[in-house]
Amino acid sequence: MDIESQSPVAVAPGVQTHAETSRHSLRLDNQELVKTSFWISQVFMIIATVAGVYLAAKEGLSQAIAFDSLMSQQNNYHLRHALYDELADNVQILTAYADKIEKERPFDIKRHHPAVATFVWENMRFSQSTLETPSEILSASRRFHSQSADIIDKLEAKFYGPTYGVKELRLVIASMEQQTLPALKRDYEALGESLRRAGVLEDSK
Repeated sequence: MDIESQSPVAVAPGVQTHAETSRHSLRLDNQELVKTSFWISQVFMIIATVAGVYLAAKEGLSQAIAFDSLMSQQNNYHLRHALYDELADNVQILTAYADKIEKERPFDIKRHHPAVATFVWENMRFSQSTLETPSEILSASRRFHSQSADIIDKLEAKFYGPTYGVKELRLVIASMEQQTLPALKRDYEALGESLRRAGVLEDSK
């Protein structure tokens, strides 16, 4: 029988050939690849968005903390500067008082009661910045006020004689003038220099 004269094998309807199956599979693979790429891109977009929000929030928080710190330092600077000025004024007032009592030795000492300023010291009780002031400065200021007031009360009550009372008062004044005031000045000036470098405080003219 002649092989060349044989007819091609008929393919039943609905049955795909190998080539057609391969082309169909390729189309399916391409569709799946497109879908997979889409979702991968979406995932990376979400990750990038979340990361961006996180970094922005972190940077914003850092800036807020830095700003709050600078404002706290500025409040501390003004508070300590004001305390220094008040204490320095009181040193002058009490020195003049001691000189007067020592030289004139008035009989009615109460008439010469010194007008010591306590506005800043008393209002420091209501400031959040007070306890940020170095403890040794706060303690020295507290002792200065209490000891000087006690000596003046005893002078006026004649419990202390003028000579002894003035001597005790000068010791309190000397401690404030020679130790506490210089330490307080160094403290607020260092704070002021830090604020000037940060551009928060202008140079005094």
